[in-house]
Amino acid sequence: MSLSMKRSLMGTMVALAVGWTGLMPAMAADYPTKPITMLIGYKAGGQTDLVGRATARVMSEQLGVPINVVNKPGAGGAVAAAGLQREDADGYTIMFHANSVINTAPFLMKRVTFKPEDFEYAGMITAYQAGLVTQKDAPFDNLEEFVTWAKANPGFSYGSLSPASRMTMDQISQKEGLDVNIVPLKGGGDMINAILGKQVVLALSGGIHNNYPDEMKMISALTTFRHPSAPDVNTIGENGYPIGMDTRTVLILPKGAPRDILDTLANALKAAETDEGFKKIVATANVPIMYFDVDASYKEMQDSYTSNGAIMKNAGIEPK
Repeated sequence: MSLSMKRSLMGTMVALAVGWTGLMPAMAADYPTKPITMLIGYKAGGQTDLVGRATARVMSEQLGVPINVVNKPGAGGAVAAAGLQREDADGYTIMFHANSVINTAPFLMKRVTFKPEDFEYAGMITAYQAGLVTQKDAPFDNLEEFVTWAKANPGFSYGSLSPASRMTMDQISQKEGLDVNIVPLKGGGDMINAILGKQVVLALSGGIHNNYPDEMKMISALTTFRHPSAPDVNTIGENGYPIGMDTRTVLILPKGAPRDILDTLANALKAAETDEGFKKIVATANVPIMYFDVDASYKEMQDSYTSNGAIMKNAGIEPK
């Protein structure tokens, strides 16, 4: 082969290499090299905050950098999610939250227009055991008895910490003709105070009520499955209201975050499955650990967005 042909071939190979490099996602072999900010869209003290901080600790140990938790409450997490969209997709700002901010909130609020494809996902770790809770000494023990009581006590107060929470009571009150006073709450901590202080008679809990077994009780599970912590309590579907929705905690990143960064974070998240400290935290709140990797998380987001949208449509719910 002549010298000119060798040079020509070498040039072609270099050009191809450069071209392929341009098509590949940015690599992050040295990620992370600085602290990571983890947003949580609720006030401190609630279940999501407690599990999120436990998750940050485990992931920080795995990644070798600090993970700083920043609470940014508002609109059931929509404020934090909207802020996340404005961040660089470099893996240094992430959000730990209930996936309901993306697969449920858009069907309830006009100002929230998120779709699963608007973000990236670096894994899921726990499932919520959401339910309707009340004081231990309330004069009813299940949803049927509550409806009977509520009809005799118009104007009762219900604590709502998210649009989905309000939708649940709206559906019950509309079907049963109840007169309800909605009291807005900003997180699990507020919900606990409102119930224990008897400021409201009923509220939605994501599971933190299990920390108060002598003071609170659940009258209906708002998932499609009965809770391990209260296997004798009917689901909302069994109670005659087909509005049960399953919610999971998910790591959310801005659109465009490279796949290798997502996998790095997901692998660090997976360590929580076997971390004894993490297991103690979630056991206290009676939330099951159900790890999903990047691909499984994206599928769950798409599937739940579709199913939740159908529930809202069938219920006649329009975004407000």
